[in-house]
Amino acid sequence: MLLTLLLWLAVACRLTTPTPTPVPSITAQVEAAPSALPTDLPTSRPTTRPTIRPTNKPTVPPTEALTATPEPTLKQAPTSPPAVAVWEQDITLDTYGWQSALVETAPDDIVYPYPRLNFDAVTPPVPQTYRAVIIQNAYVQLIVVPELGGRILRWTDLTTGRQLFYANPVIKPTRWGYRGWWFATGGMEWAFPTEEHGLNEYRPWQYQLLWNGVRVWDTEERTGMTVEVTIQLEAGRNTFSVTPRISNPTDEAHPYQFWANAMLTVSDGNAPSPGLTFILPDDAVTVHSTGDGGLPGPGGQMAWPVHDGRDFSRYGEWRQYLGVFANPAQAGFVGAYDPGNDQGIVRVFPSAVATGVKIFCMGDLPSSLWTDDGSRYFEIWSGRTPTFWDYWTLEPGASVSWTERWYPVSGMGGYNWANAEAAIRLLPSGDSAQVAVATTRLLNGTVVLRRGGVEVQRWDATIAPGQPFSSPPQAGGTGGGNWGVQVLEGGAVIAQMGP
Repeated sequence: MLLTLLLWLAVACRLTTPTPTPVPSITAQVEAAPSALPTDLPTSRPTTRPTIRPTNKPTVPPTEALTATPEPTLKQAPTSPPAVAVWEQDITLDTYGWQSALVETAPDDIVYPYPRLNFDAVTPPVPQTYRAVIIQNAYVQLIVVPELGGRILRWTDLTTGRQLFYANPVIKPTRWGYRGWWFATGGMEWAFPTEEHGLNEYRPWQYQLLWNGVRVWDTEERTGMTVEVTIQLEAGRNTFSVTPRISNPTDEAHPYQFWANAMLTVSDGNAPSPGLTFILPDDAVTVHSTGDGGLPGPGGQMAWPVHDGRDFSRYGEWRQYLGVFANPAQAGFVGAYDPGNDQGIVRVFPSAVATGVKIFCMGDLPSSLWTDDGSRYFEIWSGRTPTFWDYWTLEPGASVSWTERWYPVSGMGGYNWANAEAAIRLLPSGDSAQVAVATTRLLNGTVVLRRGGVEVQRWDATIAPGQPFSSPPQAGGTGGGNWGVQVLEGGAVIAQMGP
């Protein structure tokens, strides 16, 4: 624990932390990290599950043959306490009375055996207690609620004090989703085995504490397949990793989708600002749905980011509701940045496996559809399939898994390239360029600016989460050519944008 305290004190001394943005409170306030890490981890806290009723589903193309892989071995706790704390505590959230309004379905219902919801029988919200898992290091705090589909409810950047996920003050059923009802609770949810928020995201998932995170899982009733997600922090980094694993223990092949849906604000005030920008390295997108009659309909193509003179990388241009898929994702990162409060987020993913990226904004839809206080949000989806219209098929005994990483960035004005180590902003202007670099860990390294393959300038820099490197405008000589940036550590390139 001494190592943890010393690291936190060092960070506190070198970072100036603004007052956190007010968001709807979790009652009671999340407790501080315990004075000592638990000594009996990992442990499990299973919850009662309904009887599994696997049913046959039609095969939906495209399909894939996946080789069965062994179950992952859980990491053992290190001999000395890590600078990651994991603990459980109760939290209280205002919750509409939806459970007594559930309606059983018959086998001829497309969502069977999952229930529908009688909205007329839903009662007003009252405080309800949930068991939460808190994961924290020097830079990031996560709050995971297994009882709400294993979702990550809160994500706080401790270097700026900002809550990055949308924080809905109530758990309120909406009329969206595959079942015809869904909770826009905020945070990051897991949608499986169908599109549109899936089928089992509303119910308690089983969970197991790890020394640096938590594993949540559920057995899907229609197929008998298992969906699990491992959420972990690493000491000394501001990234959190999400590792989904889909397994088919049955003797039949099953089509499926998996999507992680992040409901975000990033901006202050628990709502996106008009100046918020989306970072999507693509040149075209496919429309999923929209209320904007001036745009293509479902399945139609749009140039990205500028379509018919409108720059859709800016949140303020999403005037009506709109959802778009990458066409397909051309790079392994996506994110958003608000220049107004100089805060953003990055998602880094293996695009060959997790092929789906979707952005959705509410436009002018009334917030009363999902909340009671006028707050708003946008969504960044990460999926196993390219779109909601595609399914993969998992063979009997097979499984598939991948890891993606999310991290906050701030103080760099934006970015246009990222990997798991760093985000880079390269801003050329005529014969000069500006560079900014944010790293996911403390880095004593070198930033190199190049043009046409020729070095223009290099800087030795100490960079850390919440402490980006920024250069003044730097002239690029008369040789011309494309600009590029390298980030070096010990002479090795850990991040590179451009030639």
